[in-house]
Amino acid sequence: MRLFFKLLTISALVLAVTACNTNSTSKEVTPLLQEQYPDVLNLRNAPDSVRHYGLSSFSDLGAWHSFALPEEGNAGTFPGPFLMTQGDGEWMSAGLSQLQLVDSETGKSLNTDQASDFKTHYYPGKLWQSFRLGELSIEMELIFVSDRTSLVKTTVKNTADKLQNLIQNWTGSYYAASDQAFVKGTILIPLKERGLAKLTFEEGPYQMSSHTEVNRNSYALRIGEPHTLSPGEVIEFYHTTSVYFDSEEEQKDQDNITKALKNPEVHFAANAERWNGYLERVLDLKYPEYDVVAVKALNTLMNNWRSPAQDLHYNGLFPSYAYRGFHGVWSWDSWKHAVALVKFAPELAKDQMRVMYDYQDEMGMVPDVIYRNKEWNNWRDTKPPLSAWAIWKIYEVTSDRAFLEEMYPKVLKYHKWWYIYRDHDQNGLCEYGSTDGTRIAAAWESGMDNAVRFDDAIMLKNNEQGWSLNQESVDLNAYLYAEKQYLSQMAEVLGFIEDKTALDQEAEALKDAIGANFYSEEAGYFYDKVISSTELKQVEGTEGWTPLWARVATQAQADKVFEIMLDTSKFDTFVPLPTFTKDHPKFNPRNGYWRGPVWLDQVYFGVQAFEQYGRPEAAEKVIRKLIANADGLKEKGTPIHENYHPVTGERLNARHFSWSSAHLLLMLLNE
Repeated sequence: MRLFFKLLTISALVLAVTACNTNSTSKEVTPLLQEQYPDVLNLRNAPDSVRHYGLSSFSDLGAWHSFALPEEGNAGTFPGPFLMTQGDGEWMSAGLSQLQLVDSETGKSLNTDQASDFKTHYYPGKLWQSFRLGELSIEMELIFVSDRTSLVKTTVKNTADKLQNLIQNWTGSYYAASDQAFVKGTILIPLKERGLAKLTFEEGPYQMSSHTEVNRNSYALRIGEPHTLSPGEVIEFYHTTSVYFDSEEEQKDQDNITKALKNPEVHFAANAERWNGYLERVLDLKYPEYDVVAVKALNTLMNNWRSPAQDLHYNGLFPSYAYRGFHGVWSWDSWKHAVALVKFAPELAKDQMRVMYDYQDEMGMVPDVIYRNKEWNNWRDTKPPLSAWAIWKIYEVTSDRAFLEEMYPKVLKYHKWWYIYRDHDQNGLCEYGSTDGTRIAAAWESGMDNAVRFDDAIMLKNNEQGWSLNQESVDLNAYLYAEKQYLSQMAEVLGFIEDKTALDQEAEALKDAIGANFYSEEAGYFYDKVISSTELKQVEGTEGWTPLWARVATQAQADKVFEIMLDTSKFDTFVPLPTFTKDHPKFNPRNGYWRGPVWLDQVYFGVQAFEQYGRPEAAEKVIRKLIANADGLKEKGTPIHENYHPVTGERLNARHFSWSSAHLLLMLLNE
């Protein structure tokens, strides 16, 4: 099925001001924090084609399009937009709206490619650039004013000691449409007398106005009327860029555009207030020296935020907007994102839970991943049951009882689903599995797609809707134990006393079963177990400390597990706590995905294990060693990655990864 961005709109408003007085009546807000953290991510990019994948960019408020900062020689525009389409995304342009100033007396164009004193910054929540053209000083700022529209402010100051007469023009080019590019677009530019210059480009012949020149993939809007600037005088231009999926979205967004152009400074003030609020919350750090890491994580999460669109009815986060194949919302990722999001954006955290449960089926299953087009959703498997943890953490911050009432029956239904469709021998210990009987989907369900512990597993049919691997997984059952505990707490708040009693009894029985079935006294570690057998799958992976995170283990068991976690030949590597031990013959961090790299969610669970069993000094050691040795993590400019090489520190796989960012925040925050 082809998907299209239906409409793109650029509007502009011209506002003349003096250097000492503006027409804005809005209260000025001084960004206390926003401008103290420039360029924690490097967003300077120059896309050279529609499919220039992997470039870094900025979006906000859940927009499905983003912009980058220009590189040297490309002043006067913000590269983009990058369209986050169903597949891998596409760059619409290297600069769709390019400022062009003309000296009206000489007719000479002041070319921005000859700009001097060129500077750019990505501040949390906005893009900024400044440059000089002769005796003109120019600044441009880009923010988002809705989930479909961005606003650009262009300020031009006459620094000469004489009058300057300028004509404001806009030019742009766009890449040829492909399967997932927009079909139709409109550019609207209000003129000085409030008239409209209109350019519509579509699949057929172009419609042109008297103020435009159009080539196959470019346009020029000739405003044509000069602005006279006295020495020291300032003129401001504003324009919006909007990307919609359909005309209904366009109609809903028109009020946002009208307000943005009527009183733009109010929106810039609101942007500063909102982002300063985010920053204040994420900078309440246990380790304040890692403030750049925390801000980097915040920016990463917000750039991956997508708003409701088509078949997605709530807000949610991509794993990474900049990585091919990640333009969807995954269940396991969502639970993890929400626990961090509630620290600074609680309503977004709630929606991150709702977006997945919106697709819960009649049996209780939540799909692995959902997309803007529901035909792409993956129902072959689900993901580990961490949603009750996330919902309870949201409640701890918000005290929102109504949210608990909304989510409790859904999570309870999902919890019971595991015991109906993923407990092959009905002994109360569950297995990972799939709905289609395939082993690959069963491995996906664990979240650890190619983990060594599953290498020899085979599939068993449970019923017409479920199959299981022939091994009971220790992490799955530890998660289910934790889920019973969180559900019990929810039931108590909601007054469901019978539910609470039953869940407490089940939790106690499961705790005993985990200790009796998955722990090896001889090895001092927790392992998966072959179904209907006492045979343990003795691969030492991160799943072995999940019972410690869930508080299932005894102190004696935890102490033995810690010995292995702190062994330099096993888990205490240069970047600590890889997915399984360095001394295993199948250890392969660079190409192994879950066969050696360091995943930050697993590090977080390990840190929690240390803290919960009386080893805070080990938890701190792991955090500091991780941040010191994971390449680029503590430095400005470098993106947060999906995982890291435990021996070299090398960054691996997806850039701008959400759950890595979420767990970094959780490890750094002062809780």
